[in-house]
Amino acid sequence: MSDTADPRHEIVVARLMRQLDRFAHDLGVDEFDVRLIAQRVIADMPLMPDEDRLARARNWLLVASA
Repeated sequence: MSDTADPRHEIVVARLMRQLDRFAHDLGVDEFDVRLIAQRVIADMPLMPDEDRLARARNWLLVASA
């Protein structure tokens, strides 16, 4: 079973996406890209606190919007 099939993983992705929603909207990044970034951040940082993941995801959103 992959991490992306885990319902808990999807809950964490959805929570991070909600936290990024306004920031991503202001940058003009679409929901598909936000989901990809959220999934990647969570996969790369599984044991980090939400604040650290949020900061990393915001950095990636800035890159994606450029």
